[in-house]
Amino acid sequence: MTISNPEVSQYVLSTTAQKSDDHGLITCVRKGNGDAIQVPSFLSKDGTLHCRVTGNKSEWSSIKNHKGEDLVFEKSWKFSPIGITGKSNSSILHDDNNNAFLWLADTVWFGLTDRISNADWKALMHKRTEQGFNVMQVVSGLLPEAAFGEPATLLDGVTSWTLDKKELEKRWWDAADLRIIDAVQAGQMPALVGAWSYYILEFGEERLKKHWSEMIARWSAFPVFWCVAGEVGLMEYKDLFADDMQEKALSIQQMWKPVISHVRNSDPWKRPITVHPCPAFNYSSTEALQGDESLDFIWLQTGHADVNVVKATLGALNKAQRDSKLPVINSEVCYEGIAGGSPAMLQRYLFWTHLLQGAAGHTYGAQGIWAFHDDETSPGAMWGWIPWQEASQLPGAHQLGLAAQYLRSIHWDGFTPANDSMKINADLDHPHRPWAGTTGDNLIAYFPAVSMAPAEIGISIELATIVFQKLKKSSTYSMQIMNPRNGKIVREERIDSDSGGEWNFKSKNIASPLPTMEDWIVSLKLLA
Repeated sequence: MTISNPEVSQYVLSTTAQKSDDHGLITCVRKGNGDAIQVPSFLSKDGTLHCRVTGNKSEWSSIKNHKGEDLVFEKSWKFSPIGITGKSNSSILHDDNNNAFLWLADTVWFGLTDRISNADWKALMHKRTEQGFNVMQVVSGLLPEAAFGEPATLLDGVTSWTLDKKELEKRWWDAADLRIIDAVQAGQMPALVGAWSYYILEFGEERLKKHWSEMIARWSAFPVFWCVAGEVGLMEYKDLFADDMQEKALSIQQMWKPVISHVRNSDPWKRPITVHPCPAFNYSSTEALQGDESLDFIWLQTGHADVNVVKATLGALNKAQRDSKLPVINSEVCYEGIAGGSPAMLQRYLFWTHLLQGAAGHTYGAQGIWAFHDDETSPGAMWGWIPWQEASQLPGAHQLGLAAQYLRSIHWDGFTPANDSMKINADLDHPHRPWAGTTGDNLIAYFPAVSMAPAEIGISIELATIVFQKLKKSSTYSMQIMNPRNGKIVREERIDSDSGGEWNFKSKNIASPLPTMEDWIVSLKLLA
């Protein structure tokens, strides 16, 4: 069945509910085929019991609790994103209409806190959608670089648990509800992190399962992704560089596995599951969990050291792709402006190299936005102080949005790496050379800025001659040069491969046939 008008409907129990009913299963029966599904319920701060189901109220004939009491329709929300269910059977994600889903996320870890107002949150969500983003990575209450209960972690003035850690603080969850639904209605699919890794030491397995039960009851009917733990394996920061750090990390990673199983078994809508790795121990979700059995897609985190992480980052991508056939996405690398570096040029480089080598998408981040900096004491300000409003205007986000829009316009369906389509091409030992990949009839080559290349004579002239090879012999292609800084096509013409399947890319420039020594996209599309 094709989903054309996605919607979530909420039902409410009109009689008084008990605390013991919280997360109790509601039996929901579909009209027509009579199929039944059990959906967890949740209590709002006023003690009212609710459950949420996918689709319109006309799709459901019966919604009853374990006592046989009817829940009645209360309201619904319509939105544009088509959800994703379960484990992918390819190296990219597909939505429930089987359309390729090119992931482009922003990192807003502290989005469910008072560090940003409801109005500003809603405006940011709409802005990112307009730019071409479709995912927001956000933490559900138990946050990094801030202790439980600190002012920086509050939403509506409270924490996600009561301060004695005995009960979920429903006032927080009702306030978070508004943010998540606003994001979805703005066109975003939240990638929700349940808690940062070390909270399992503070809260224990059972409370974190309850934390996840609340998330699933409230949000699994919406188009979301689950990240069960942030920086899984990370211990408290004071122990980060202890002699037994690696052993502690492995122990904590094992502690999270029952929580992952709980999420999988409790979610009736089967939203895709991953974990966020910590590069102090592992670059990928699969390494952190010693395999991909618990995962539906793979996240990487590969560091924030500007161009110094490039080789290790691309090597981690290659290794994750060898280790698993699941979609791979770098969920955290080189936030724009972090530690005084990682400018827009590097943001473009990371996006294009990851996508061309077969990643299912890419995650952007900006220093200042992820914790919504408002002063020099903000969480993570040690990495660089910039107000979040200023960080939201950094050019990298706009340029990655243009890149994603361009790929969607050519019907991207995942790239097959094709670096050897050029005689001078990139590899891990030469990451400054051009990268290439094919999707459909399109061969896309990314030429990094010349400033990234070694320059023994002051500037590199390695690309003075560019020869495409392994093309279809004696064939005509449409060639375009696209400026990745503004998305504009600056040159377009037909070119012909020779009898050996080669095309010599020429111009009047001495150092390179490209328009300038900045980075460029060259596309070749085979014409019938």
